[in-house]
Amino acid sequence: MSLFKSEKFHSIAFLTIISALVYLPLVAKLGYTHDDWYLMYAAKVKGISIFHTIFAEDRPMRAFVMMPFYLAFGENPLYYNLASYFFRLLSGISFLWALRLVWVKEKAPTFLMALFFLIYPGFLSHPNGVDYLSHQVALAFAPLSIALSLKAFLSEKNWQRILFFLLSVVFGGIYLGQMEYYIGLESLRFALLFVLLWRKEGKWLPKAWHTIWRSIPFLLASLPFLYWRLFIFESTRGATDTNKQLSSFLSDPLRQLLLWGTKLFEDIIKVLFGAWVTPFKQFYQYNATLFNSVIFLLIALTLAGLSYIGYRHFSKNGSDKIKAIPWQREALLAGAFSLIICQIPIIMVNRQVSFPVYSRYALPGSLGAVIVLVALLYFLRPEFLRKSFFVLLVIIAALTHNANAKKFAKETEVINNFWWQVSWRVPSMEIETTLLANYPLVVTEEDYFIWGPASQIYYAEGISKQRVRPGVYAAVLNEEAVQDIFNGEGEKYRNRRGIVTYANYQKILVLSQPSTSSCVHIIDGTQPTYSGMENERIMQIGGYSDAGLIQTDADPHTPPEIVFGPEPAHDWCYIYQTATLARQKGDWELVAALDTEASEKGSVPQDPVEWLPFIEASAMLGDGERVRDLASSLENEPFIRQQACESLRRMELTSEMRVLAEDSYCIEK
Repeated sequence: MSLFKSEKFHSIAFLTIISALVYLPLVAKLGYTHDDWYLMYAAKVKGISIFHTIFAEDRPMRAFVMMPFYLAFGENPLYYNLASYFFRLLSGISFLWALRLVWVKEKAPTFLMALFFLIYPGFLSHPNGVDYLSHQVALAFAPLSIALSLKAFLSEKNWQRILFFLLSVVFGGIYLGQMEYYIGLESLRFALLFVLLWRKEGKWLPKAWHTIWRSIPFLLASLPFLYWRLFIFESTRGATDTNKQLSSFLSDPLRQLLLWGTKLFEDIIKVLFGAWVTPFKQFYQYNATLFNSVIFLLIALTLAGLSYIGYRHFSKNGSDKIKAIPWQREALLAGAFSLIICQIPIIMVNRQVSFPVYSRYALPGSLGAVIVLVALLYFLRPEFLRKSFFVLLVIIAALTHNANAKKFAKETEVINNFWWQVSWRVPSMEIETTLLANYPLVVTEEDYFIWGPASQIYYAEGISKQRVRPGVYAAVLNEEAVQDIFNGEGEKYRNRRGIVTYANYQKILVLSQPSTSSCVHIIDGTQPTYSGMENERIMQIGGYSDAGLIQTDADPHTPPEIVFGPEPAHDWCYIYQTATLARQKGDWELVAALDTEASEKGSVPQDPVEWLPFIEASAMLGDGERVRDLASSLENEPFIRQQACESLRRMELTSEMRVLAEDSYCIEK
C-alpha cells in the first residue's frame, strides 16, 4: 500500500486541512497581544537569557522553549502563530495515535475524537501566539507521551518497550515542565492503559489488581516532576505555589471540600458542554454581523463537508454501529475519569474555567471531554440525528474560532494604528514619563499593554544595563490610578518577572482614542478638550496630563514595522496629528496649511472635536471666513462648541476676531 493510500495518511491529511481552515485564514493579521508585550520587549532589551529570569518564579522550564524560538523567529509574530498552529496540529495527530492504539477498529469514532479535540472551541487564546506557545507545546507533547506509553505496553520486543518508555518519560517531563496544572492528563494515560489491560479474561478482583499493578511503571514517568515540584522547587507566584494554595484547605477542610466539589461540577459541565455553547453565544451577542458573513459561513460549511467526508471515509473500514458496543462503554468511563481528574488540580489552586478569560483551564479536560462527547454521540438514533449533531458541532467550532481570530486581528489593527498615530504626534517623550491610555475595543488589563508598545518605539534598548527597565511607564486606567493621580502619588516601584518600572503619578501623559472613528487625542492638561465619546475617567484626569513631557523638537521615532505592521495611509488622522503637533509648537501657519490640504483631499473628521486646532489656527491668523465655516460644522455639537469657545477665549486674538469667535461659538444657538 502506497503512503498516499494509507489510512494514516488520510487521517493526518483530513486533520491538517480542516484545522488549517479553522486556524490559519487570519494568521497574518495577528500581532502582539496581552503578555506578548513584556515578553518580547524584555528579550529585545536583554536577549534570550532574560527568559530564565521571567519564568524562574513559576515555570522555569518555559525558558527552554522560548529561547530557541526567539533565536529562530526574533520579533516576528507571524512565525510564533504558525508554530502555535503546528503544535496544535501535532496535538491532534498524537491524540489520534493514542486513541487508535486502544480502539483499533473504531476508525470513525477516533477520528471524530481527534477532530473535536483539535478544533475544540473552549480554548480561545490560540491567537495569542507568543505567550501561549508553551501551552501548545505542552498540549502536543502530553498525548504524544501517552501514545508512546501505550506503544511501549503493546510492543513485543524488549528494546522497543524500553525505547518507547524512555521517550514517553522525556516528553512527559517536557509537557509537565511547561504547564504543571496539566498533571491531570496522567489520568488519561492510566485510563487508556486500564482499558487495554481490562480486556483480558479473568475474575473481577484479580483482574483489577493485575491492571493497576501493570500500569504503575508507566505512571512513574510523572513522579520525578512531582517530587521536584512539590519538595524542591519554591514558587514565588501565588497562583502556582502549591503550599499557599492548599493552606485554605487546611484551615477549614469541610468547607473547602464542599466549595471544590461545587466548582468541580461546574467545570465539568463547562468543559464538556459549555465550550460548545458559551463562547459561540458570547461572540454572537457582541458581533452578530460576523456570523452573517458569507465568507465565514462558507468556511464553516466547507469544514463541515470535509469533516463529514472524513467521517464517512473512516466508517467504511471500522465498526460504526449505532448500538451500544464495548468501545462506547470503555470510552465513556475512560473519558469521564480523565475529565474529572484533569479539573481537580485546577480547582485545588482556586482557579476555574471561565470563557473567554480563563478558557485555558479547559484544555487538559478537553481530551477526556471529547472522548465522552463522541461516545454519547454514537448513542443517538436515528443515524441522521447523530450526523446532524456532528456537523452542527463542527460548524459551531469553526464559527467560534474564526470569530475569535477576527477579534484578535481587529485588536491588533487597533493597537498598531493607535501607536502609529502616537508616533506622528509625539516625536519623543521624556524619560520615565507615565502613560495612561484609552484604547478603543481593547481592555487594558495590565500596565505593559501600554508601556510595552510605547517602549518598542521610544526606548527600544531600555534605560538600564543591569535589568530590564523600560524608558516609559504606564498605569491601568482604573479607580485606583485615578485616586493616585488626585493624591499626587510619586514613584511606585514594581518588579514583575525581572522587569522594573517606577510609575510616577506626578508625571503623566494621557492618550485616548475614544472610538475607532476617532483619532488618538493627546490630552493637554493646560487646556484639555474632549470628544463627546470620551471615557469618563479620561475626563477626570485630563487636567493632570502634562503635554510638556512631549519633546516636540526631537527626531521622530518610527515604529518598527515587524511589530506594528506597515505605516497606515496618511489620511485625516495623519493630518490631525501633524496639525496638533504644530499647534503645540505654535506653528499656526502649518496648521492652516494642513487644513487647506485636508479640504483639497476631501478629508474630514468623524469626531468633531478634531476641528479645534484648525478653528484656533484660523482665529489666530485672522481668517474669519474659515472660522464661520468651521462653526457651522459644530452647529449640532454644543459640547464641542463650548470647548471651542473656552479655548478661543484663552487665546490672544484681535478684538474683531474675538467678537466673531464669541458670536460663532459662545452664544447659544
